[in-house]
Amino acid sequence: MRHDQPQAFELRKQGKTYREIEKLLGISRSTLCEWFRNEKWSIYIKKSNIENNTKISTIHLKKLNEARRLMLEKKYGQVEEDAVKEFEVNKNDPLFMAGLMVYAGEGDKANRYNIKLANSEFYLHLVFMSFLEKFLKIKRQNIKFWLLLYPDHDIEKLIGVWSDKLNIHKSNFYKSQVITGREKTRKLQYGVGNSIISSVALKKKILKWLEICRENFSKLEPRV
Repeated sequence: MRHDQPQAFELRKQGKTYREIEKLLGISRSTLCEWFRNEKWSIYIKKSNIENNTKISTIHLKKLNEARRLMLEKKYGQVEEDAVKEFEVNKNDPLFMAGLMVYAGEGDKANRYNIKLANSEFYLHLVFMSFLEKFLKIKRQNIKFWLLLYPDHDIEKLIGVWSDKLNIHKSNFYKSQVITGREKTRKLQYGVGNSIISSVALKKKILKWLEICRENFSKLEPRV
């Protein structure tokens, strides 16, 4: 018997894990496994340690999630506070209101992760991209794009057209989607373009600006 084996057994009976015993005595885990694998009391300790570690991990994960929730809540609260101030500064800028109205009519409001505008008109995308650049500080090269097309469209040709019209590189284009179903021929000459920016914070800012717009317009007296 090794001189350190009785000490290892005593530590194990105290509920120590293999890792803890290895650290205390310098005995490899493979040796500890060999010593304890047929000991019923050690098997019980192993099971108990696993259950305890699972509980600790669960509690730790809950704490991490709660900390993250509070951090994001504070961050997004600040985003909305900033949005209120920025609205007052920019509300008389024609591009600011034009960009918001384009998004009010054609933008996605449900998805919390993405700012997405879908339309078949080049100029509306240009207005919105200019809005993104000026008021949300998003560079044109960071705007992603994809096309919704009909089966008889020439995909590569239309990617080139949209790329030239909007001044965005072809590498910014996601894979185009082709409409499936009864319609086999194009109904729109250039398909439907989709501008996309992935940002929860900026999406919240746009939605806050739209909320303020709705509140302001609802206060206007109707003209008789």
